[in-house]
Parts: sequence; C-alpha cells; structure tokens
Amino acid sequence: MTTANLVEIYCIFDDFCKIFEPELKKHMIDMDGKAHRNRPCRVSDAEIMTMLILFHTSHFR
Repeated sequence: MTTANLVEIYCIFDDFCKIFEPELKKHMIDMDGKAHRNRPCRVSDAEIMTMLILFHTSHFR
C-alpha cells in the first residue's frame, strides 16, 4: 500500500466521521443524573479505522 492510498483511506474515514458523529449524538439516549466522562481521545476515530483496515489487509493475522 502506498502513502497516497493511506492518505486517501484516512480522508474517506475522516469525512465519514465528521458526518456520523453528530448523527450518533442526536440518537443517543440521555442518561439523566448519571455522571459520565466525555474526555477527548488522543487518537481520532478515523485514525483508528485506518489502522484497522491496514491490519486486516496485511498478512500479519
């Protein structure tokens, strides 16, 4: 896999996450009175999905 392909895959997932995450938050059930942590992650969802795709297309399984 070339660097250009890697960047293209990441951009596709990043665009998807920008649309999906607000929709997901609209449909989530609100937990009234429950304290929950909503700290930002250090690794974005798009980066995680890109790494998973790279792992599954590699022959290291």
